[in-house]
Parts: sequence; structure tokens; C-alpha cells
Amino acid sequence: MNVRLLIFLMVAGASVVTDASSVAGPRNPFWPKGYEGERTPISPDVRKRPKPQPPKPKVDPKVVEEKAAKAAVEKNVAAKEVTARDAAAKEAAAKAAAEKAAREAAEKAEAERKREITPEDWKKAMKSLRIGNPAVVIAQDGSTRSTISINGNIYGEGDLMSVTHEGIRFTWRVQGLTGGEKLKLARLRARRIK
Repeated sequence: MNVRLLIFLMVAGASVVTDASSVAGPRNPFWPKGYEGERTPISPDVRKRPKPQPPKPKVDPKVVEEKAAKAAVEKNVAAKEVTARDAAAKEAAAKAAAEKAAREAAEKAEAERKREITPEDWKKAMKSLRIGNPAVVIAQDGSTRSTISINGNIYGEGDLMSVTHEGIRFTWRVQGLTGGEKLKLARLRARRIK
């Protein structure tokens, strides 16, 4: 046989006969002896490097503290503004309620003032009087005068007597004390008072 052919066959046989280590790729020379890690095939293609991440900016602790302080001040200012708005709203509501109450009270007082005084009002006022102690007073000149006590005050014939009952001022003239007649209170006037 030809030496060349023999060499060719030897080389061809060597390339045909392969073991598992040559298929999986070369062993990493930096691995420890006996370690058979994952082998990766070597290719002639160029691998792209991943783009490097931009470095994170360094944070100055003073800047962080200043920002936190500024945020706290802004939060306090905002809270004060909210509190001031709430207080103003409450004050406005209280003022409106007070004005409404005053207006309603004025309307009620005006309606009460304009309400007509009825004979029933005169009767109620008359029932509130405490009448008692009729007496005859003799003056130094010998003249006599009949008197009567109404609500603790002494009145004589022809005197005017007034009493306030339920916001109305009633006035009567005292009559009927002379000549043994019965006491009579003549109605004169009645007006509403504030």
C-alpha cells in the first residue's frame, strides 16, 4: 500500500472516530482536574457584548436631607392651608346660620307684633291679676277715698293700671270703687312691646 494512502486513512480514520469529548467542545483549561462542567461549542461567529448600563448617579446625603426638609415644609404649608380653608368654611357656615336665625327671629317678632290683640288676650291678662284688700282711706280733711290692691299696688277710683302679659302691655281704668258698686276695670289700650 501506498504510504500516502495509509497516512490518509489514518488521518481520515482519526477524524471519523470521535469521542464524546470532542463533540461537546474543548475542556475549559481553568477548571480543576476531574471537573467536567457544561461544555459549549466554540464558533467562529463574533458574540455581541451587552451594552453597559449607565452608572447610577451618586446621591449626596445633604441633598436628600434638604429635599426631605423641603417636602416636610411644603406638607406643613399645605396642611395649614387646608386647616385655614376648613376654619373659614366653618366660620362662614356659622355666620350664615346666625344670620338666618336672626332673620327668622326678626320675622317671628314682626309677625307677633303685627298679630292682632284679641278679646281672648284681654281675658288672659285679666286672669293674671291678683286683686284683693279693698280699703277706705280717710284723708286729714275728712274726705274718704276707696282703694284696692291689684298685683301688690294700691289703686283708687279713676287710676290707670297697667300690666304686661305675654309681650303685650294692657292698660285699664279702675272704676266702681265708690258708692258700693262692684270693681270694674275699663279697657283702655293694649300694645305689643319688644
